[in-house]
This record gives sequence, structure tokens and C-alpha cells, in this order.
Amino acid sequence: MRKLSILVGLALIASTLSLHSQDNVEAPNYELIRSQITDSTSPNYYPRLMERFMQCDTTLELENYRALYYGFPLREDFIPYQEESAALLNIRRRVLQANCPPDSCAEIIEVAKKALANNPFDLTALTIIPLCYEIMADDEHFRQWDIKRQGIIDAIFSSGDGESPETAYHVINVEHEYELLNSRHLELSQVKVENMQTDFMQVRENADSIAGIYFNFSACSQIYKEKYK
Repeated sequence: MRKLSILVGLALIASTLSLHSQDNVEAPNYELIRSQITDSTSPNYYPRLMERFMQCDTTLELENYRALYYGFPLREDFIPYQEESAALLNIRRRVLQANCPPDSCAEIIEVAKKALANNPFDLTALTIIPLCYEIMADDEHFRQWDIKRQGIIDAIFSSGDGESPETAYHVINVEHEYELLNSRHLELSQVKVENMQTDFMQVRENADSIAGIYFNFSACSQIYKEKYK
């Protein structure tokens, strides 16, 4: 029987994290991404790309993940500032903050997958699923879902360095800011709104002496203005 504490679980999920190894750090160019995801001849044509993502295609590359993640708010059905469900957050606490028995994991995975049906880039759900597969000792599915989640994380971390408003990490949902702090084992102290599109997530004292991380949520704010003007 395998049981994971919060620190062990997060370490497993972060095992492939490559925060500072991105060769091409660049903010998303939404016009370029729009042209790629709507071109049926493009390798980043969104319907095909999303199908590969949903099928846990492990051959997807960083460019594909960037098109997936930053192309999502360009869809007509995108909901800006979508909140995560309380049920999902409660499940996350069960998995990460307590010893979770393997016989409860199948049910937890189903709840997380239902959340992904409405929001395929729900980082809380994408964190829960590989952890549960690890607890169940299902190495094949753990690897598939760990790669899937890591691809989205890497896409976000390829959009900047988080050290200033100008080089902030770009997110399509402000809820992702909290999960990204978790992925770096940073504890939130307070949120400071720098401007209409940037948050500064100030963190508590840590081994890396990081004061905080800047996040740009312009995709949310722009879509909100367009939909609700």
C-alpha cells in the first residue's frame, strides 16, 4: 500500500519540472496563436491538438502545449475568471494533506476528470490525477498524466521569468497562480494587484530567497472586456 504526504506527493509531481532550463522564454503572441490554431494545415490546429491532449499523447512538445494553453481563451466558449469547485479543492486537500488510501483513488480520479471535461486546464485536477495513479502504483497512467500536467506547467513557465511585471508568467486563469506557487513549494503571504493585468504573489521566507512572483492575467481581463462590455 502506498501513501503520500503532501511534501512527497508534490516532489513526485515536480520531478520533471524545468523552471530555469527553458531555452526560448517568450510572452504569448495571441494573434500568431490564433492564426495557428484556426489553420487546418497547421500542426497546432486546435481540434486535432486538443484531441491529442485529451488522449494523453506523450509526444506533444512545448510549442504544442503553448498553443493549447494560450489558444484556449481564444475560443468562443472560454469563461474568464472561472473558479475551481469547492468539491475539487476538498479532494485536493484529501490527497495532499492526508494519507490517501489507494481504494479511494478511483473515485477521486473520476471527480477530477469531470472537472477537466468543463475545463481541460484545471491545474488542481491535473495535479490530483497523477498523484492518485502514483498512490495506486499505476506507473503507466502516472507517467501519462504527469507529462500532461508538466506540459502545461512548462508552457506557462516559458512565457516569462516571473521576476517583474514586464516578464511575468502569463496565465489564462488567476486560479492557476496558486497552483504554480505550489509547484515551486512556495507559500503565499499576500496578493498585491500591480495593475489591471498583473498580480504580485508575495511569498513567505523560503530556501531560494524568492520574495514573490509576478503573473500576467491579461488574457482573462481582455476576454472579460470583450464579452461583457
